[in-house]
Amino acid sequence: MKRFVNPFIDVRRGEFSLVFLMFSYYYLVLVTNYFLKPTRDSLFLVRLGADQLPLTFILIAVVVLPITTSYARFSRSLPLTRLINITTAVFVGNLLILRGLIGLDQTWVYYLFYVWVSIYGVLSTSQFWLFANTVFSAPQAKRLFPILNVGGILGAVTGGEVTSLIVSSAGIAPENLLFFCMGFLTTCIILMNVMWSMKAKESGARSSPASAKEGRRESLKHMAGTVRQSRSLRFIVGMIVLMVIVTAIVDFQFKSISVETYQDKADLTSFLGKFYGRIGLIALLIQIFLSSRLIRVLGVGGAILFLPVSLMLGSIALFIVPGLWTAVALRGTDQSFRYSLNKTGLELLYIPVPQELKNRTKVFIDVFIDQVAQGFTGVLLLVFTLVLGLSVRSLSLVAVVLAGAWIFLAVRAYVEYIDAFRKALERRDIDLGNLRTNIRDAASVETLITTLQSPNERQVIYALDMLMSVAVDAVGPAVQPLLTHDTAEIRRKALQVLRATAQAVPLDELNPLLEDTDPDVRLAAMSVICLQDPDPASLLKTYLSDPDLKIRSAAVVCIAHQDDPDVRLLINIEVVETLLVDEENEGEVLRMQVARALGMLNEPSFRPILLQLIRDPSILVARSAIESAGVTRDPEFVPPLIDLLAAGTFRAVALQALAAYGAQVQGELQKTLLEETGDIVIKQNIPRVLRQIANQVSIDILQEALDQVQPALQYPIIKALNRLHQDPSLHIDEKRIHTSLIHEAQTYYEMQTIRQLSWVVSPSTQLLIRSLSDKQHRSLELMFRLLGLLYAPQDIQNAYEGITSRDASLRASAVEFLDNLLHHTISRYLFPVLDQISVEDTIDKGRELFGYRLESTDQALSHLIQGHDIWLKTCAIAAITGNEPDSVLIAIRQAMHTGAPLVRETAAMMLDRLAHAGTHGL
Repeated sequence: MKRFVNPFIDVRRGEFSLVFLMFSYYYLVLVTNYFLKPTRDSLFLVRLGADQLPLTFILIAVVVLPITTSYARFSRSLPLTRLINITTAVFVGNLLILRGLIGLDQTWVYYLFYVWVSIYGVLSTSQFWLFANTVFSAPQAKRLFPILNVGGILGAVTGGEVTSLIVSSAGIAPENLLFFCMGFLTTCIILMNVMWSMKAKESGARSSPASAKEGRRESLKHMAGTVRQSRSLRFIVGMIVLMVIVTAIVDFQFKSISVETYQDKADLTSFLGKFYGRIGLIALLIQIFLSSRLIRVLGVGGAILFLPVSLMLGSIALFIVPGLWTAVALRGTDQSFRYSLNKTGLELLYIPVPQELKNRTKVFIDVFIDQVAQGFTGVLLLVFTLVLGLSVRSLSLVAVVLAGAWIFLAVRAYVEYIDAFRKALERRDIDLGNLRTNIRDAASVETLITTLQSPNERQVIYALDMLMSVAVDAVGPAVQPLLTHDTAEIRRKALQVLRATAQAVPLDELNPLLEDTDPDVRLAAMSVICLQDPDPASLLKTYLSDPDLKIRSAAVVCIAHQDDPDVRLLINIEVVETLLVDEENEGEVLRMQVARALGMLNEPSFRPILLQLIRDPSILVARSAIESAGVTRDPEFVPPLIDLLAAGTFRAVALQALAAYGAQVQGELQKTLLEETGDIVIKQNIPRVLRQIANQVSIDILQEALDQVQPALQYPIIKALNRLHQDPSLHIDEKRIHTSLIHEAQTYYEMQTIRQLSWVVSPSTQLLIRSLSDKQHRSLELMFRLLGLLYAPQDIQNAYEGITSRDASLRASAVEFLDNLLHHTISRYLFPVLDQISVEDTIDKGRELFGYRLESTDQALSHLIQGHDIWLKTCAIAAITGNEPDSVLIAIRQAMHTGAPLVRETAAMMLDRLAHAGTHGL
């Protein structure tokens, strides 16, 4: 059997037995489910009638959610194998009890049985996939889960067909099928324990709580808010809600007509068994043979429109020609395409959604939204049938209207999909590396190759990105026509695909591209040519002497990419300088390519040329040279790179270049950060460099600087520490952070005290008071950022949002949370700030805690001028009226010697003004 299976599926040595058992396990789970579903439906419909189905929809929505929540709670404390054993044993016991209860022929029993089967369907499949995720690693799962899915579909087909056969041919009562189900589930328990024993022997695995892989739990309110913030998710949710409502109406009509046709429960069970079995087989065939082709022909828009359009037409047909076979066709269309083509289309709509957002919301959408919509449909059906008195046939008109709304949303969702996909690609929210793992099958490759002929350039570029790692013979012939495409990016990516997949390309197609107008296309073409040439060194040497400077520059960059040191020696100063003499034509492009090449060559002899290019008048050339300086990690480039942190045009690229040096540059960065003089803008950006060099030395430098630098630098330092603190291997000096936290609290109290003094109203004092208020708000934020270094950052972020909220109850909750979280050595300083006590009490508490005395505006001005905050020093000097005591004038004279030009200029202006006014004898 292994020899028969292995050529068709990727089951590797040592995996066959485990895969076979897991396949059998899932097969039996679905066989049981499809034994139970027709039995449940027939017993309920014959005994109670289809008009009671809406109540069951409501009951399922009410009951399933708390039961699944309880299941999740137990899963966090019980080992997985024990949880599955207990749950499955409970299922077996429940079936035995239900079989006995059915014999009572009581109405409530049939409601209970209907709801119980729905719960079994949710939990049994959920815990199977939970177990499968535990047994198989991620790489195994990518290969083996499709095989397990086939087992499930075959189980559904078998369950439906065998149910029909047993009931119609063997004469077994439908309720006695529960005994078969007990046997299947008992077998599942045995299979599960055998598999776990095999896995334990193989890897020494031990059973762990089922939630070991569980992420952060979030409230339903929070999840709903997250979904509302995403247009893509809102459309997806809207489509799912309408899909559930329409398909539930179709299901109600189908079952109503079925029970009118087959009033005997055995006949009805047989009919439903055949229906479920054969529809499952059709769905399997559609999934295997049609889905990928339909998606390739119809696209994502067609995939999500196919089902609502089909159900709208089918509902119209059922209204015009009511009857069993019309209902079968309508319900069959729903079941056949809902879990194949439509499901695939819906999943594709998630692709542009950022992965983190997808991880947080998908389970919420798939489970909670679906069940709530199901319950809402039950309410609607009660209103339509009992209150409004609509017939089963008339419900088709309701389904048509709702299907129309579904189609409208599907169209809007497709438009949003295209737009979101474009934005996601621009933001790099889509991880192409992860997606490529799923495109090696022939159908996917064929779809991508077909996409290369699309008039939509973005789709072509995306397909080329996906094909970058697909080395199959069909790629070369499909990509080569793009070498003459009008868009340079497509020509370049086509060449990159050909090089990455080692596809042979005729030289007569490549040589013209050496004279392409785009320099990156020229370089890519030369790389492909060199890859195909048996002697690339000789070929590159020929290109270096080509009269066309564009070809020469491409050769220089191509040589710089080579690993062979002998080939790299082909480039010398003379070769480089010939490319720099062209001041016209493509001189800028040539200099950019030279700058890129010099970075990769990293030869000391080229240092002066690279320094010259860093100072090039062209912004593009200078940026390329700065990037190359970072690639070389040459110490000689560090001072000019640090100076460029002050230049807004080059700051970002200089920051990245310095970060590329890593530990090598940290000493120079620390020296610049701590020196008393120097450009404040450069110093403010040094923490941004250090936070990208994620090691303990960066943490230590920033912590040491925290209490040595002026206040304007504390904010970027603490932000950098917050970022570095996300790495659990890096350690924060909690004592130092505690000291900084108390210091920031003192600043907050002092600003509050100074603001409440009796100031003479003037433009200068109003500016000072506004600046004091801004400083207070910044101090509050800094305190919370510092707390984020001592406690869980997300908890502190949530608390900060609560404290700064206008919602009094939310603020109170945040205060209560912090009261229980913070150590008393911190809370005693912070709680007068957070607890909304009166301004007077806050000021008194600050004086009590820190012992300062700021009781007059003169004292406040002297305090601010002698402080370390440059902006507040400047504002305080500007607020001088001339009536202050000599101590204030002395502070201004001292400020003349500060390193900050703004403070010196303001102090000089004020002293000059006072001298002309004759104040204080000046």
